[in-house]
Amino acid sequence: MSDVTNELSRILQSNGGAPFLFVGSGFSRRYLGSDDWKGLLRRFCAEIREFDYYFASTDGDLPMTASLIARDFHDLWWNSAKYEESREKFRETSTSVQSALKNEIAQFLSQLPLEGLPDEQIQREISALKNLNVDGIITTNWDLLLEELFPGYRVFIGQEELLFSNPQAIAEIYKIHGCASRPKSLILTSEDYHDFHEKNPYLAAKLITLFIEHPIIFIGYAVQDPHIQRIIFSIASCLANDKLEKFCENLVFVRRSHGRSSSIQKITFSHAGRSVTATVLEVDDFCEVYAAIDAGKRKIPARILRYCKEQMYELVKSAEPEKKIAVVDIDELDASEQVEFVVGIGLAKNHRQQQSEIASEGQSNLARSGYRGVSIADLFDDLPRERSTFDADELLRVAFPSFARSNATYIPVFRYLRAAGVDDSEKLVCSEYKDAARVIEKIKKRGYRVRGYRSQYNSNWSDKTTTDILSGLDPERVTLILPFQSPMKVEREPLRKFLLENSGSSFRDPYRSYYKKLACYYDYLAFGFEL
Repeated sequence: MSDVTNELSRILQSNGGAPFLFVGSGFSRRYLGSDDWKGLLRRFCAEIREFDYYFASTDGDLPMTASLIARDFHDLWWNSAKYEESREKFRETSTSVQSALKNEIAQFLSQLPLEGLPDEQIQREISALKNLNVDGIITTNWDLLLEELFPGYRVFIGQEELLFSNPQAIAEIYKIHGCASRPKSLILTSEDYHDFHEKNPYLAAKLITLFIEHPIIFIGYAVQDPHIQRIIFSIASCLANDKLEKFCENLVFVRRSHGRSSSIQKITFSHAGRSVTATVLEVDDFCEVYAAIDAGKRKIPARILRYCKEQMYELVKSAEPEKKIAVVDIDELDASEQVEFVVGIGLAKNHRQQQSEIASEGQSNLARSGYRGVSIADLFDDLPRERSTFDADELLRVAFPSFARSNATYIPVFRYLRAAGVDDSEKLVCSEYKDAARVIEKIKKRGYRVRGYRSQYNSNWSDKTTTDILSGLDPERVTLILPFQSPMKVEREPLRKFLLENSGSSFRDPYRSYYKKLACYYDYLAFGFEL
């Protein structure tokens, strides 16, 4: 292990809580190659005036720069034929001068490919990130990369949703500056930042327990970032000296070393008589950081723990808990169809022995509540099997609501709709499976193909059969080329066998994401219908 890995491991081990990530724009620039804030604003003022004019007019104040651009972009958006389709889509929600710019920024970010840059090191880091079992993520980013990396995590968008919801502080993503999936939520202009800072004390109160009980690892921020320092000092101002020391121990910033050797240092910054000291890890290979986080991860996935904690919370706050709680002997548990959540009191050894005796008889049948623990990965494993292991109705009603909220795009869905008796768009509209319809809409918007490989398909493979492509390319290349075959040409059975023999987990990133696109293409071809 490197010194950075060892030091971060020590920090994590000294704290009883699993870490939270606090993710900034540098994270998306590193993994997606996306614009920084200036670059994003520059992109959308190109049709109006030079960005430097707006920037100079505000003495370099970026929120104020965004406000000026938004005013001028408002006129362009409402009058230009270029934005006619966008106006129809967002007309009802475009209620302010800022709306037009937010709409277009949100659309642009929503269409970013989420597989990550093709650089080998970047792909190694993305693979490591996907395997991290962190308790949660706080971010000021608007794009959908984190939802792609952590598909089982519950997403809270904006301060309002975080302040007035019931977060469990596990398996959650807090998008405190809004999200591209909801353009109105973006914190972009000076007016937005004024409102955000007015509510900072409430946000700090909501986050204070996290910052005391969990290591907070900042990735993609400069230590001097004024917006992050404002949040940090809002929390620090509420703490007594003994708690402040613990708070400082939990603050870890990760930044690039730009070719220098990896290093560890302490940095102190002050505001209004308060000083905060944070640990700064300088690395070029972020896997040194992710290895330390991974070494101390829980064996139980965070999304499962969140479900358990949420159910217990609902039980405790209930006015009539006696209607939700019962004492059931362990031997009776498997026979009870009413049990949705289990808390055991007793010796774990005895429980494991009893449970193993029950499991052999009931393992093939998931209890209804078990569908809440089904992951998207489970669906990809199930899709190419000749017979599904799931009850389609239960899966669509119990598991798909969380899938639809997760913002993961590629999820097998048509197989389960058809098995539940939904085989055309009219039946889908009349059904209760609204979350499945949302999943289909997201896939339809993104498509099944990886742009940039059409020319290779046209040049070398357009006259070949599915079997030719499967036998003539390695599995990774198959995921890129085969989706370009038209639905009429694809041989479904050879494709099904390919998916069965090459599970998604056997691919390295970004090909794991390409596998998901191909699998969903098969799902559509074998079971799907047009909306």
